[in-house]
Amino acid sequence: MRTLLEDSRYALRMLLKGPGFTAVAVLTLALGIGANTAIFSVVNGLLLHPYGIRHPERLLAIRARYEKLDLKNIVISAPDYTFVRDNKKIFAAAAIQNQSNFNYAAGSWPLELRGAKVSWQWFDVFEAKPLLGRVFAPEEDQRNADHEVVLAHSTWKSIFGGDPEIIGRSVEFNQQPYKIIGVMGPDFEWPSQTDLWAPLGLAPDAFVLDNIFNENYLAVARLQPGMNFSNAATFLKLTSERVSDDPRTQGYPKASGWGLFAVPFTEFVYGDVRTPLLILLGAVSFVLLIACANVAGLLLARASARAKEFAVRTAIGASPWRLARQMLTESVALAFVGMALGLVIAFQAVRALLWLAPANLSTGLDIHLDLYVLLFTALIAGASAIIFGAAPAWQIAFIDPHQNLKQGRGTGEGSAGRHRFRSGLVVAELSLALVLLASAGVFVKSLEKLKDVDSTIRRTSR
Repeated sequence: MRTLLEDSRYALRMLLKGPGFTAVAVLTLALGIGANTAIFSVVNGLLLHPYGIRHPERLLAIRARYEKLDLKNIVISAPDYTFVRDNKKIFAAAAIQNQSNFNYAAGSWPLELRGAKVSWQWFDVFEAKPLLGRVFAPEEDQRNADHEVVLAHSTWKSIFGGDPEIIGRSVEFNQQPYKIIGVMGPDFEWPSQTDLWAPLGLAPDAFVLDNIFNENYLAVARLQPGMNFSNAATFLKLTSERVSDDPRTQGYPKASGWGLFAVPFTEFVYGDVRTPLLILLGAVSFVLLIACANVAGLLLARASARAKEFAVRTAIGASPWRLARQMLTESVALAFVGMALGLVIAFQAVRALLWLAPANLSTGLDIHLDLYVLLFTALIAGASAIIFGAAPAWQIAFIDPHQNLKQGRGTGEGSAGRHRFRSGLVVAELSLALVLLASAGVFVKSLEKLKDVDSTIRRTSR
């Protein structure tokens, strides 16, 4: 530990002695690390850990299709929903919703609020807890139940001033009195940009088999712990076959190619964005590799300038591996200073990405630098230090002190070896640049798909 501290102090002194070199190296790394962090934060926020969704890997969208009618992915009917809702072995909770806007008279200027009518387990599916009050009970999701609503956090703040005493208040929506029973936290707005939720309240006859082809509802379900996507897919396939064989359906399912299937929720909502995002993540990885190659070249040049210093230290007893470790310590210091600056760049880049993104993708999302992003950033910073620090450290480990003391700086076989290695770095950079250019072309084509992406469940439920 003491030796490591000594190496760290010496590394910092050497970096401060060469401010020009340090500034160029740190900025180069910061741009590469910052670009990777920014793109990964978007991937993380959309695909890996969507904001406001707990355990997204257990969340599914339930969909219907008519293969022979070329309808590949549509909403489902109320009877379809009951098949999923009633299977407690596989599904912990299931719910349906459809869009229903609400008019609210705010003084002399009426507002149209984006509403969603949902079955009572909607919030249970997302494992969302209210900030104030409660969510719907089963008896409130009935045809003739009292009118009640749960407000989104943004609605509570912007329209009702964040009144903590709002629970139980009666408010007119669509010229009818509704009782406010809950306020959700700021991290929940599913469907995205929803202002309030009301019970769906379907009549009992909506669930009979005669209505199985009356598809009007977006359905979501949460798997039981221990269950996986395959369990759900198998159940839906068997259910589709059973319905197809039911004489009450008069052979229509088989004639039309009807069936139910499941889609992982994040894929359902952000599926069209997945490919371009992953392409972009791969592209910025090449940017970081190019940055590492540049810094490796700078370190090799710096090692050449310090060849006599290393030769003297070797001659007076420093082991080659101690010198190599010193070089790696300097590389790690550069990488983590670059990481700190890269996080600042990433923060600004994420804001720019959300500003440039289509409105339907950026609105209502909370892409931020969370713990997962910070761990990713630390990982790539450490990997970068090894990548660009390995060659100079390896070269120093095999230094010939006698030759360097006689030849001084930058001559002889060692210098020729360094020149060959730097030439190799240039070739590698050009190769990576060509790959990056090709990736950029693919990404630009994929980016066109973003124009049609609706990251909200609202549009896909139609």
